Amino acid sequence: MQINPILYQYQADKFPDIAKDYISVKNAVDKKDNSKASPVFEAVPVYGRINTLPEKLEQKDYAPAMGIVSLAILNGPEEISDVFSVYNQIRKGFPKPVTFHSGYDNKKAQHPFSFFRGTILHEYMNPLSPKCPHPKLAAMLIRQDKTLWDTKIGEWFKKKFEIEEDQIKTHIEDIDFTPENKNYVPAKVFKAKNPFADISARALTRTSTLGALALGGIEAAHVAHEVSNGKNFFEEAGKSAATLGVTLGATGVLGAIGAKYLGPTGSLAGMGLGAIAGAAVSNAID
Repeated sequence: MQINPILYQYQADKFPDIAKDYISVKNAVDKKDNSKASPVFEAVPVYGRINTLPEKLEQKDYAPAMGIVSLAILNGPEEISDVFSVYNQIRKGFPKPVTFHSGYDNKKAQHPFSFFRGTILHEYMNPLSPKCPHPKLAAMLIRQDKTLWDTKIGEWFKKKFEIEEDQIKTHIEDIDFTPENKNYVPAKVFKAKNPFADISARALTRTSTLGALALGGIEAAHVAHEVSNGKNFFEEAGKSAATLGVTLGATGVLGAIGAKYLGPTGSLAGMGLGAIAGAAVSNAID
């Protein structure tokens, strides 16, 4: 997929004007201080990604703002699907075994998360799809779409805590799924000696490396903006690193705990609490 650079330039130039309109509307509608309500709404998937936009736009911190909007749009379909899973689970009275729309028992296993799977780019990233503009590039990017469990961090953790790993089938269509190539994502079954190791392994499996890099890029853009306004680089880098670390860690761990015991409802609540923890750290160190 290629974006015309001239078109992109014009759209990027318009962002400050869009920001002014956004702030004007926000100030007109949100006349009262709703800061007390924000932690509740941070648990809502899309809102949790964009709730910091007003502050960033008011501070003319446009690059991170554009990154946040992009991630929210990218992940919209998958998050909406998760919300429907929560609705169905609640409507059916939390049936056992605990499952998503993915067809496996969440108490026994955890499927690996992906940066592209289930997003608006899913079909365009499928090398076997006619909609994929560059199959070779898509295949290369898919190979890089790993979780932290599949990196050296995961290997170290597996050896350190002597975790055994197995797999079970799911109903989750992998990104290269087609009617002719029915490829499904297997879920991982961890055999650990203690609950800490089990939940940590699940959390690493729920954390996409590309997603972590994307969030890191947003934080780096924020640091650059703050430094350009006279702030100390090392101080701002430390704050952003702390925010990123807490957000990723809390989202992964709390989401893993919630998913294991309460399925989609617990997963969504856990990720929301993780976002709240990251925001709390960010606010505390500002």
